Amino acid sequence: MTRPPHALPWLLLEGGGSHTWAATANGDTILATTEGPSTNPRSVGEKRAVHRLVDLIDRVWDDPGTAPMGVVAAHGAASTRAAAGDFAALVRRALSSVGPMAAPVLVTNDLTPLLLSAKGPVCVVNCGTGTGFAARNGARWARSSGLEWLLSDEGGGHDLGTAGLRAAVRSLDGRGPDTTLTGLARQWCADGAHAGGGLGEGLFFHVYRAEGTKPLVASFAQHVLEAAEDGDTVAGQLVERAAAELTVGAAAVCRTTGITTGTDYTLLLSGSLLTEATLLRGHFMSWAHENLPPAALLQHTPKGRPEDLLHLRDLWLTPDALTPLAAALPTHADPAPPAAGGTRS
Repeated sequence: MTRPPHALPWLLLEGGGSHTWAATANGDTILATTEGPSTNPRSVGEKRAVHRLVDLIDRVWDDPGTAPMGVVAAHGAASTRAAAGDFAALVRRALSSVGPMAAPVLVTNDLTPLLLSAKGPVCVVNCGTGTGFAARNGARWARSSGLEWLLSDEGGGHDLGTAGLRAAVRSLDGRGPDTTLTGLARQWCADGAHAGGGLGEGLFFHVYRAEGTKPLVASFAQHVLEAAEDGDTVAGQLVERAAAELTVGAAAVCRTTGITTGTDYTLLLSGSLLTEATLLRGHFMSWAHENLPPAALLQHTPKGRPEDLLHLRDLWLTPDALTPLAAALPTHADPAPPAAGGTRS
């Protein structure tokens, strides 16, 4: 890795319920990138989150004796302002373990850069491990869901995976109808099944054996989608219910920000369950075209991460530019470092 004289790189982080992306950057040039599993402490626990952050930083940072200019993180762990501050503290702990290093930290919700990525009114619908909805229309901002799996996240991967596993258990013990989800659940937990144990025992062991249950259970959502595509009635009903939750979230933030049927707005989809051509996406888009037809439809892809995070960094370095954003969305911002040394001109 090379860098201009006297220019310190920036550390960029982006993460959700199942993955984390890390990079270093100078100006608009990305120097190194890497990916790893979730670093959300409510998904994997605080200790594991810090350990994984250390590993990711160590992979992209070539000089542990020199601290970054600053850290910019757009992360699903920032469910609230206090949670954003807590995640900033975890980042500082990770930096001190790598270096030891210290640097100012900006943490905001992972929906924030998506809201800033389109001009004019925009509605963001995220459906991955959890769900998140946000909209911006002029000076009006809104956000819904995103308070983690016990308080919200209806329609997301964990919610759909849980519903699918419960349907399999209900079929198994006679409380529910037959469904192909039972066989898919057997395959899903095959590695964790006890020798000679039944499906109930295997599922119990597989789900409860360790930390990290949230992303594990969310992984079963793909099997629910598969069963629904193949015509399983139970799975189809679960996918319809999940899609209905997505429409409720999108409608809520659009209503709050004044986005209506006549508004020329951009609909931006993100998250693993909406950026693929699944039955879930089909149900949601049918609703959108009928009720809130967008002027433009965009899909968030990994290619957009660097630009999104560098935009956040530039806002941080611009006096007062971060104020309306921080008032609308969960954000923690240390005092910004000097603008010199690696920012875009």
